[in-house]
Amino acid sequence: MTEALDSNKLLGRPNQYTSAAWITDSGATAGETGIDGGAVVEVFENEADAKARSAYILRVLKEAGPVLGTEWHHMKGTALLRVSGLLSPSVNKQYATAFGS
Repeated sequence: MTEALDSNKLLGRPNQYTSAAWITDSGATAGETGIDGGAVVEVFENEADAKARSAYILRVLKEAGPVLGTEWHHMKGTALLRVSGLLSPSVNKQYATAFGS
């Protein structure tokens, strides 16, 4: 992902991800990028920043209720795998296993 393609406009900003990659999954929204397209891996400078990002997203989603959707989070060191709640729990488990979290 590049700065121009980052819909969140967080790439390279202080305490945010230093790199990220989208994973397109046919079970999610066709043609979408980022989490809406299936999954995204965000890599941070340190684990604390990755954990803070995950906690922030999950808090916002919980407070907003179902209107913003859901997602699963898996951590591995400085990497955060975010899997779209549009995908089934069994597909999320496959992502988690492949990620090694």
